Amino acid sequence: MLIVGAGPTGLAAANLLGLYGIETLVVECDAQTSTIPKGIYIDDEFFRTLDGVGLATQVYENCVPAAGVTYYSRLGFRIAAIKGQITANGYGNRSAIWQPEFEQVLAKGIERWDSASVRFERTLVDLTEGDGKVTAGVVDPDGMRHEIVADYVLGCDGGRSTVRKLLDMPMEGQSYEQPWAVIDMLDDTDQSPFSKYFVHPQRPTDSIPAPRCGRRFEFMLLPGEDPDTILEDDSLRRLFAPYRDFDDVKVFRKAVYTFHALLVRDMRVGRTFLLGDAAHLMPPFGASGMNSGSRDATNLCWKIAAVLRGHATPDILDTYDLERRGHCQAVIDISVTLGRIVNLTTTWLAYLRDLAFWVLSRAPVTGAYITGMRYIPRAVLRDGFLLPSGGRPGRSFVGHMLSQPLVRTPGGDDVLLDTVLGPGFALVGLDCPAADLQAVVRTGLWHRLSVQAVSVASDASDANGHAVVLRDSRFVETLRQHRGDVLLVRPDRYIAAAVRPEGLSRLEVELQRLMAGTGDGPTSS
Repeated sequence: MLIVGAGPTGLAAANLLGLYGIETLVVECDAQTSTIPKGIYIDDEFFRTLDGVGLATQVYENCVPAAGVTYYSRLGFRIAAIKGQITANGYGNRSAIWQPEFEQVLAKGIERWDSASVRFERTLVDLTEGDGKVTAGVVDPDGMRHEIVADYVLGCDGGRSTVRKLLDMPMEGQSYEQPWAVIDMLDDTDQSPFSKYFVHPQRPTDSIPAPRCGRRFEFMLLPGEDPDTILEDDSLRRLFAPYRDFDDVKVFRKAVYTFHALLVRDMRVGRTFLLGDAAHLMPPFGASGMNSGSRDATNLCWKIAAVLRGHATPDILDTYDLERRGHCQAVIDISVTLGRIVNLTTTWLAYLRDLAFWVLSRAPVTGAYITGMRYIPRAVLRDGFLLPSGGRPGRSFVGHMLSQPLVRTPGGDDVLLDTVLGPGFALVGLDCPAADLQAVVRTGLWHRLSVQAVSVASDASDANGHAVVLRDSRFVETLRQHRGDVLLVRPDRYIAAAVRPEGLSRLEVELQRLMAGTGDGPTSS
């Protein structure tokens, strides 16, 4: 495997492939990981992926966990507050990270895997596909060209992706001429563990917490303001005046950005895939850029591993674009919409918006929708690597991500559910006898795929061989409604099927048909 780009998406993909034992090389044109804090928020799903590769604790130690956001009107009153909260995935809805430190953790994590490595100062110059391989021309620091032959290439090389340009993979959508000044600061006086969005029609402004006592300010430029001169001290002194004395600010970085709402026409061409910003660019108002890249990697890497191990045919890789495209577009659309709502510059419209959100955020139903960030679309799979459901009639689990409660194992340890599931496929019985599932996974396709069997109980009185859910009423209620079902959970934690125990034999046949694998095969580069 060849990964082009050592940003958050490429490094996350390399850690996943390392976990799966796939020989992987990451090449990066820069001399090191990023030294500037570009992205700042990771969500609960990204954190769950980090947990899966054993890096969540290190990242958690250096972040602002479960950071909420409060919106303030021009008159100073609070319009709405989105609380930082632990979601059904077991982590904060969004947590602020310092990207240079974050990437260093990811890069250091790759060193744990004998099968994965990173090479800096390597510039991709050409790509050629043929004979079931991809040949990449890469130039080293001395100007020497080398050829790397790989089974597949992952283009994780950002918004100006060389991979995308070499393969002529066009993006569609629109760019916005509205620039923003972004100022990252150290040792800031405001240590509030949440964002403050000042939705003032005169100049929308955002103040975001950062690890190690840092903070980021984002100012929208007004018509006629010059992006070059806005970053001069006199201009910044004027921008900061309503909030703090600029002469007391320790500026780490300052830049001007414009935003894009673009999605590549195809996320795959032959044996090459695009992930992260190379595939999609979105405004930051939904805080979804890095997180969408992580979802790309989590969705694709287990499928590539299944192909290279001989468990699945390459047809499974067609589901990557099928499963990711719709959600990427939905996130782009909501990010654009949020930007239009919060960045109104017409005074009377801004007053109407403030009043509406003040009322809606305090009503029970709409308040829960707003403060719980339910407007950010969750990925729900309608097509792709899914199997017919044979579980209890009613709302199907299939296509949804399995939530992750805290459970107590039969051995008495309290852990998050993924720790019990392991890195691959799992059969999860909801109040099903543990012995039955354990017997199933010892034979046939279940055994060849190393499927983990886990039975989860909703009550300690049913704990005979079960993992018992602790302190999570959401999951306990799900257990009660679907007691007796068995879920087939994919390595990316999406539910591929739900059946009654008597349907497991049929499920095995359907899974074999979907994967069309032949058993264990060699891993490849």
